[in-house]
Amino acid sequence: MICKNLLNLTGFACQPISEQGDLARISTPFCFADGDPVPVYVQAFANNVHRFFDDGQTLLHFIGRGMELNNGHKLRFVSNIAQKHGAAMNDNGVLELFSKGDSPSGAFAQYITCMIAISQWEHEHQGLDAGAAAFADEVAHALLNLFPASANTFMSKPVYLGSSGKRHELDFSFNGKGYIAVRPNQQSAAPALYKLVDITNRQTNEDAKLVVVIDDRHDKTAAKNTKQVFRSIASDVISFTKIATQSHTFMH
Repeated sequence: MICKNLLNLTGFACQPISEQGDLARISTPFCFADGDPVPVYVQAFANNVHRFFDDGQTLLHFIGRGMELNNGHKLRFVSNIAQKHGAAMNDNGVLELFSKGDSPSGAFAQYITCMIAISQWEHEHQGLDAGAAAFADEVAHALLNLFPASANTFMSKPVYLGSSGKRHELDFSFNGKGYIAVRPNQQSAAPALYKLVDITNRQTNEDAKLVVVIDDRHDKTAAKNTKQVFRSIASDVISFTKIATQSHTFMH
């Protein structure tokens, strides 16, 4: 039974969920931002190999909080965090990490570190539009497809100093321009507007080229109104469908 050794292996209690005793759910004190427990499952294989995984519950958690995860680009922020900690997202949307050699405790620690990092990302984006982070990945992907020769100019999360003295992160910079991806709702537009106003009001940023990309795929009217808000502040305001269409045409 896997649970016989799990207390020594992880320090946490577990509950077996298979008759064979090779599959268990681990109880930990770690939670997502809304209090949902972080999902931790373990499966034992031959040669002391263990698989730590979330059974797809991390994605279900974000979907339950309103995040749209209907394509691969929007999943990238989760898989990127996972990869940094040695985990991976499989084709079924399950985060998993396999132990190597005789070190299941090390693999468990890596998995927990990965899940805490995902939870921390969620805490940092509380009150913001979580889907905007995934949308920013889509914008970056489309631009890189459109201008592959400029891929070496891409930088994630460039920092600009605002007139208030606060340091602001944009989504990415590309070809000498700072980009911020905005969805046409208050949660996404309000923090983006604050950032840009603070950045552009600082004299040392007067030559900075700042581009806003608006998600106009679902609500054309709201997107048009949101574009108007940013026109007097940003160097350029672009509809996402324009970039996506050009990128698709270029690839074909």
